[in-house]
Amino acid sequence: MRVLKSRMTAIPDPGIQLTLDDVTASWGPRRARLASPRILELLSKMLAQIDAEGWIQPKLSFRICPVASSGPSWLDLQGGSRITSRTIGHHLPGATFLAAGVCTIGDTIEKRVSEGFAASDRLRAVMLDEIGTLALFRLTDRLEREIQAEAAKLGLETSGVLNPGEDGLDISQQATIAELADGPSIGVSNAAVMLVPRKSVSMLLGIGPRMPKWSRGERCAVCAARDRCPHRRSQLVEVSS
Repeated sequence: MRVLKSRMTAIPDPGIQLTLDDVTASWGPRRARLASPRILELLSKMLAQIDAEGWIQPKLSFRICPVASSGPSWLDLQGGSRITSRTIGHHLPGATFLAAGVCTIGDTIEKRVSEGFAASDRLRAVMLDEIGTLALFRLTDRLEREIQAEAAKLGLETSGVLNPGEDGLDISQQATIAELADGPSIGVSNAAVMLVPRKSVSMLLGIGPRMPKWSRGERCAVCAARDRCPHRRSQLVEVSS
């Protein structure tokens, strides 16, 4: 079995610059129709400022680990780490490798959102937060493709994405996943099971000869937090770079 070492990728050219059409498309047709010229002008200025001042600093890191042994609710990895999930045997049957990944757009957008709320500029703060979330989704798509490319080098396939906090993968697993993915090397830490910066995501993908597939929208549809989550993929269009 081929052993792959930890790989960290920092993206100097983010490739996730968002356009006005990207953002309005994520609103859905009804909301986009209701957008006033004033809102669209504000959004255009915000996107230009984000780009000019480098408010989005995307980085990603991942590690692919051979699976040493497995059971219905756990995977033991070579090196001693264990991932537990009551549904992992269902989602990742036959996985011979496990990919742990983490990505972030940095903390600048987060800071500007807080400043907007503090200044009672709620509209700007909310729009900035949506832009940051959309950029993060774009980056998670890039991370998934990077892992898929590594799997292809092994002649294998990847599963769909599992994120900590989703039904079946407890949020307590986030620290293990972030550590496996070498999160600190790209400035991502784990505090009280939440990633810092907040606009960061960790993920697992199984790698094997024939892995089950699902979209993030499909996972969102069955997630226990679907009714209260502001960032459901069913509410924001899938964005590809």
